[in-house]
Amino acid sequence: MILALDIGGTNIRIALIDKTKIINKIKTPTPLLKKDILNKLLHLISQYKDYTAICVSIAGFEENGKVHGALNMDFDKVSLKTILKKKFASPIYIQNDARCAGLAELHYGSGKSLNNFILLTLGTGIGGAIIINKQLYLGNGTAGEVGSMQINDRIFERLASGSASVNLANKSGMKNISSLQLESLAKKGDKRALQVYNTVGHNLGIGLSNLSYTLAPQAFIIGGGFSQVKFIYPQALKTFHNLYKISPKPKIIKAKFGDDAGLIGASLLPKIRI
Repeated sequence: MILALDIGGTNIRIALIDKTKIINKIKTPTPLLKKDILNKLLHLISQYKDYTAICVSIAGFEENGKVHGALNMDFDKVSLKTILKKKFASPIYIQNDARCAGLAELHYGSGKSLNNFILLTLGTGIGGAIIINKQLYLGNGTAGEVGSMQINDRIFERLASGSASVNLANKSGMKNISSLQLESLAKKGDKRALQVYNTVGHNLGIGLSNLSYTLAPQAFIIGGGFSQVKFIYPQALKTFHNLYKISPKPKIIKAKFGDDAGLIGASLLPKIRI
């Protein structure tokens, strides 16, 4: 049994994992400050027993023993593996959250029958994982950071993510609105809310087109909490098909595991050489 953690900018998830079986899952908001995040992680892990390894999926990268690139939370330069090793007598594995999600979809999910695909996790930001010939592609170590692409001098994840939709809504006069409130208004046919999602969807479509011209994947697998907002897809697909002129076009596929993909993928880390 593997103890898996998924540390994101919005929530922390932890559970015991047996292949795709999720046991005793806890989901809790991610604290704002570095020390509070770390204290919460240690407290959560201490509640579990009878596991063979601790596997961490995180919105960032481990480099030279420290977490880097945690753009949506205060966790950069934390020596997470060293801290966990001192506290818990188990092997520790750490990997980027979108890569973990990609591994989950490759081995157990929507990408199982595919040789090549790009997984996008739409959430607070945008994460990515590139699968080529059924292998996770790392490049020089940080391949897949699609959320940091530039579109018209702006960062992709600030144009096509959950936080992007809230920021755009606030700028349009819908002050202090939450993502849930925005989606609720869209369901009621609110024109401003629908326009926000059309704009975000358009930006997503541009990103899909750019990635297709670069890598020509068989499919995009779309996951993450914001991917559940159906209002972004009509414009995203329209923009994508208008901009990407080559056939065959990549399929757009829903991720199988949703918010649990990071946990399931993290549990694979002891078995996979990355």
